[in-house]
Amino acid sequence: MNSAQTPPSRRFRWLFFIGFFAAGVAGVALICGSQALLFVDTNDFQRVVGHLYLTPMGDGIRWALPERPFRMPGNPELASHIFTFAGWVQRYLPGAVFDISRTALAAKLLLLAYASVLAWQCAAALQRGAVWCTVFALGWLAVFFMAHNIGMAQSFYAEYACLVALPLLLVGMLASRRTVRLLCLGLGALVCGLAKVQYFYLPLLALVCVWAASRWQRMVPDRALLKLLLAVQVVCLVPLLIGKNAGLNAYHGVYLGSYMVLTPAQLDDLGVPTDRRACIGVDAWGNALSGPGGTQVQHTEHTCYPVTPKMGKADVLRPYLHHPQVLWRLAEYALPSHFTVQYFHVFPGSFYLRRVEGGASGVTDLLLRMTEVRERTITPLAPLFLLGSLLLFAASRSRHASGLRQLAAGSLLLGLFVVSQVIIVLLGEGVRDMSKHLWAAQLALDMLVLLTGLQCLGWLWVWRRRKAAGHAPEVSAPVLPGMLGTHQKSE
Repeated sequence: MNSAQTPPSRRFRWLFFIGFFAAGVAGVALICGSQALLFVDTNDFQRVVGHLYLTPMGDGIRWALPERPFRMPGNPELASHIFTFAGWVQRYLPGAVFDISRTALAAKLLLLAYASVLAWQCAAALQRGAVWCTVFALGWLAVFFMAHNIGMAQSFYAEYACLVALPLLLVGMLASRRTVRLLCLGLGALVCGLAKVQYFYLPLLALVCVWAASRWQRMVPDRALLKLLLAVQVVCLVPLLIGKNAGLNAYHGVYLGSYMVLTPAQLDDLGVPTDRRACIGVDAWGNALSGPGGTQVQHTEHTCYPVTPKMGKADVLRPYLHHPQVLWRLAEYALPSHFTVQYFHVFPGSFYLRRVEGGASGVTDLLLRMTEVRERTITPLAPLFLLGSLLLFAASRSRHASGLRQLAAGSLLLGLFVVSQVIIVLLGEGVRDMSKHLWAAQLALDMLVLLTGLQCLGWLWVWRRRKAAGHAPEVSAPVLPGMLGTHQKSE
């Protein structure tokens, strides 16, 4: 390297370290501020960590550990095993207490790492330097640490596993190095697919997106990667087949799902007995759901569960096979009330997200305000962002989009995940607790919004470079190394 090149290179290194330090300071502040945010127990913690015999200590954060050994988890969800490991670790810490702020800290540190890697990948794809890399890192931190997302870290819900794995899946989609791509996509798909039964199909979805992106963008598909994702998908079918709540979920998927929007004639066509129609809208605990999206809730002593004979997946699918338009009608009925980041448990106003004492109050206020702004702006525009992800993927076939192709593939995965989650949730438990069941879809939507914005910015820079090409030689900013190449070859 000659002396003329040294000053810009040195300046680039200084800018990179300054940006890295600034993002680190922001990350520490976000961790401190988010310590006051948690998702409260709605009697579902027992299903995930009941085998640990934890006793609440009243603040929602600390739980007394028992002296007797833990049992084996009673359900196949991966989060149960993660919290079991955390419980064994915390046995050896002072106080004999399971402090969920510790498991939350582990998740938050992972999110800081993901934000750094994703920012590096996006800066490399867009051929930007250190300053833009810092801006992108702050953007990813904002996505992950909005109150409605980061509150899940401080909980015992199964979605905790998805929080720490969905960004890893995106890192794999954006990676250009084959080893990183195989590791991150394989591990991310495995953890997401095992996190909760409703995510069982995510490895297959990732496989489809990888294959579709390769074919559309005129690349040779990585067969080893496709085989890996297929093997992971087989493993992720196990919880679906051995889950203990299939009958309960099927009951809710029918009586709080398709039956709520079927006409009397359609119910007759399906042969639903007249005496069973009083059960429509009534959950297994006697809560009668009616009104817009089932948000008018009245507790009754009447319950129809369990039903005889026991219901299964065929009973859930049967109304949709006979009347396919019912799925669209059910979505129209449910989404206006339940597609929200103000997650509530059955009763409107019974919110999951809670603020407790502690943390950096100013940062906590900021995270809560970010969620409020997100609800007013992004939530109603969700269909436009989903459509935008498809259009940007379609545009990635262009020869001018070489740096944007993996970003487009990542946004395709996120967009399809959001749409598929709406369908899976409606089939799974209908409108009961639907807003919380869509938590992962909302996290994916937040990630999609940022990724879509970056692609639009990238296309703007492409347009400016092409416009300037006829007037003067192009002078580009220093580009972050290591992520620009691709392991795939053109056909």
